[in-house]
Amino acid sequence: MEGLEIYIVGIPSTGIDGITKEGREIIEGCHVIFSSERFYKLLMPFQASKEKLKSFPKKLTDLPEEILKIKSGKVCVLATGDPNFFGITNFLKRYFPENVRKIIPALSIMQEAFARLHKNWEDAGFLSIHGRNKDELLSFLLKNKKGFIYTSNSTDVLFLLRYLKELKLTDYTVFILEHLGTEKEKITKVGYPYYVKEPIADLNVVLFEREDFPSEYIGLGLEDDCFEQEKGMITKKEVRCIILSLLQLKPGVILWDIGAGTGSVSIEASFNPIGVLAYAIEKNEKTILNMKKNIAKYKAVNVVPLFSDFKDIVDNIPKPHRIFIGGSGGEIEYVVNKAYSSLLDKGIIVASAVSVNTLNTLINFCKKHSLDYELTGVTPLRGKKVKKNLLFDTQNTIFLIRIKK
Repeated sequence: MEGLEIYIVGIPSTGIDGITKEGREIIEGCHVIFSSERFYKLLMPFQASKEKLKSFPKKLTDLPEEILKIKSGKVCVLATGDPNFFGITNFLKRYFPENVRKIIPALSIMQEAFARLHKNWEDAGFLSIHGRNKDELLSFLLKNKKGFIYTSNSTDVLFLLRYLKELKLTDYTVFILEHLGTEKEKITKVGYPYYVKEPIADLNVVLFEREDFPSEYIGLGLEDDCFEQEKGMITKKEVRCIILSLLQLKPGVILWDIGAGTGSVSIEASFNPIGVLAYAIEKNEKTILNMKKNIAKYKAVNVVPLFSDFKDIVDNIPKPHRIFIGGSGGEIEYVVNKAYSSLLDKGIIVASAVSVNTLNTLINFCKKHSLDYELTGVTPLRGKKVKKNLLFDTQNTIFLIRIKK
C-alpha cells in the first residue's frame, strides 16, 4: 500500500458551492473518487470526475476492500460535513493508518442544526446511532440536558419518539431536522406524547432539550431529615448507602423501586451515577405527595413517580436491570416472584426485610428456585448527646438480601 494516497473531503449540505478551493483541486486530482449516491449530482460540474467516480458499497464495511483493489494512486473519499465528527475518518484510519494524506472538513450537519435553531452547542452531548446499535441511547438521554443525534433513517427517529413515550419521560422537546441545506429543508418540533403527523424523511438528524436538569450533584447518604416524610418512615441514610452499593448501578440502568415511600433511594440512585432511570412505585397517596416534593426539591428528573399498586403497573413499565424492594404491602411472595420474572438477564434484586417472616419468605424463594443469594444485616448506630455525655442510639436492624439473575 506504499503507493496508495487517501484524501477525505467533506461536502457541506449546500453542495459544491461550499467546497473549498483546495477540496476542489483534490477531487480533480484524484484517480478514483468514492461517493454516496446523494453526491452524484453534486459532482456533475467536475467533468473530469465522471469516469473515475465509484459508489460506496452497500455495506460501508466493504469500502476498505474496494480501496485495496486500487493498490496505488490517489483516492478521494467524499464525506458529509466534517469527516472527523462521527464521520468516516476513524473508520478509514483503522485500515489505512499510514495512507490518509489529507482531510478537508466542511461545516458539519451538527453545526448547521444548532445554527438553524439559534442554539449553542457548547453544553450539548453528541451521539451517533447511524448504522450502530442503540445500547448507549438511554444513558445519553438521561445524562444530557441538550443533545444531538445522528440517525440512519426515519426508523431511528420513530424509535426515539416511541422510546421516550414508553419510558414515560415527558419533559423532552425533540427537533427533527430533515434535508438540511436543501430546498426540501424541514424542521419539526415534537413534545410529549411525541406524535408526528407526517412521514419523516430518511435524511435527517435530531436535536433534543429537557425542561429541567439537576444543576449539581447532591451527594450520597443525605440526612434523613432532608426528605419530606412521615416521621421515621424513611430508609435510613446508612442503609441507603449500602443498598446503592449492592445494586451496582451504572449509566443506562433502569431501576424499579417498589414501595418507594419518600423516594429517597430512587433519588440518590438517579445521581449515583447520573444516567440511572428510576421508577418509584408507591400506592399511598400521602406518601407519594411527599415523594413528588422531594423529587422537585432535588430536581431528580430521572425519577418517575408512579402512584399505583405494584401489581397494577408491573406490566406497563419498561423491564428493569435493577430492582429494590423496600415495601410489599404484605405481599412479599407475589412481589419477589413477579419482580424476578420481570428482571432482565444479569440483573440484580435487593430486598429489605425488617421482620423475620419477610426474611424467611425471601430466603425460601431463593431456595425454591435454586438461586444463590447474599445476606447483609445492617444496624445503624448513631451517637446521641445527652447533656455532657455521648450515648449510642441504636436503630432497627435491617436485613438486605441480594439476588442476581
